[in-house]
Amino acid sequence: MAITTYGDYDAWQRHALISVDDGTTSVELHAKTNSISLEIGERSVDIIELLNMGQIMKYGPVGLTTVTFEGYVLEAGTAAAGAITGVWDIFADIPAKDTSQPLAISISNNVTRYRVSVLFTNDSAADQGSDAVTSGAGYKGMRFAMADCCCTSNPYDFTDGVMKYTLTFKGRAFSSAAAALIKLESGKDTTPITALGTYTPGSGYF
Repeated sequence: MAITTYGDYDAWQRHALISVDDGTTSVELHAKTNSISLEIGERSVDIIELLNMGQIMKYGPVGLTTVTFEGYVLEAGTAAAGAITGVWDIFADIPAKDTSQPLAISISNNVTRYRVSVLFTNDSAADQGSDAVTSGAGYKGMRFAMADCCCTSNPYDFTDGVMKYTLTFKGRAFSSAAAALIKLESGKDTTPITALGTYTPGSGYF
């Protein structure tokens, strides 16, 4: 297999695809993003001391998972599905909140549920984080996906003379019915990963 700039035998490098989907509109962040952080929640464990000096392990839930993107935008939001021009609408309300220029997006008390997917692949046919990887020798991919999460912050920074955004999502590991809301998958060659299914907030996750 040829080594590409997407990745090689040792590590994924330089290239990733990012989709943020509210069940109605999917926007793609990768063309304006240069940094990804996936902080998967820790499993809570503790100990109970016994009078005979022994200990019992106490198991708790998996904590919140935090996904953070950093990048550069020129506009307040994005007017339609597809590649983003701005990200404020994702935090303030819903993606593509205002569909015509000039964009005017006010903060709201709406809390939108999202599915965030990040795909690392050497398949140039894929252009969304939710896409499949092509079946065939040499193709491979790895994807992180988190459903029913919320966008919790969207600060902007101009301290180094370049406008930079940060977009943070937080989510739980399980639904109230104990269905998994976080998934990591990989595949290669003739057994690649398939596309994610339609996202329906609260019920259809992957």
